[in-house]
Amino acid sequence: MAEGILEDLHQDHEEVTGLLDQLLKTDDGQERSALFKEMMSNLLAHAHAEQNVLYRKLEKSQNEKARKFALEGDNEHQIVEQQLQQMARARNKAGEQWTAQLTVLKELVSHHIKEEESTGFSVTRSEFERDQLEKLAEQFRRQKEKLLAES
Repeated sequence: MAEGILEDLHQDHEEVTGLLDQLLKTDDGQERSALFKEMMSNLLAHAHAEQNVLYRKLEKSQNEKARKFALEGDNEHQIVEQQLQQMARARNKAGEQWTAQLTVLKELVSHHIKEEESTGFSVTRSEFERDQLEKLAEQFRRQKEKLLAES
């Protein structure tokens, strides 16, 4: 079972997946705009906090698999962020074009979550003791709250 920061990451993954599903279920432009704004700020705060708190430590690991995972994760976060920014600029969030972008975003996020909750959680468990995972969770929550407050 996930503990410490891994539990926080999993909960965030569930939340964002739920928001993405809601977005795909509605075709009302106003509702989509509100849901998208919420999902975007949550997803960006999650990604940046995760990079600052977890990925930076994994990048310094002696374990090549841990370093590789963190570097790939950073890259995936950048791609998701670019997709979010492009979608945020679109005026018509009810159109087919935007819906196609949303579908691609969901696929990117789903791929990242699947990899993170298998490989990422595995390397994180091998890198850190339980008390360290708890400390990382506290740092992650503080960082995420700060980023959400700024958004």
